[in-house]
Amino acid sequence: MRVTMDENGTPSVFRWNGRRYEVQAVIATWVEATAWWREQGLAGSNSRAAHRDVWRVEAVSRAGTSGVYDLAVVADAWRLLRVND
Repeated sequence: MRVTMDENGTPSVFRWNGRRYEVQAVIATWVEATAWWREQGLAGSNSRAAHRDVWRVEAVSRAGTSGVYDLAVVADAWRLLRVND
């Protein structure tokens, strides 16, 4: 997954499944604690305080379909957590 951030550090564009989505609005943002033993490879070998920053965004594809997406980043690796149509 590829995410472009704006000047404020907020996701503005992301690519998922070969499609480009433009973020129309940030609905919410929060920090989640993660299971350090699962994220160990991403967060660092000795990190027991692993967390991920999550953004719930409303986005639209070039085809005009829109939805609500939960995007997360852990140690600079982006993931799509949920799609809420």
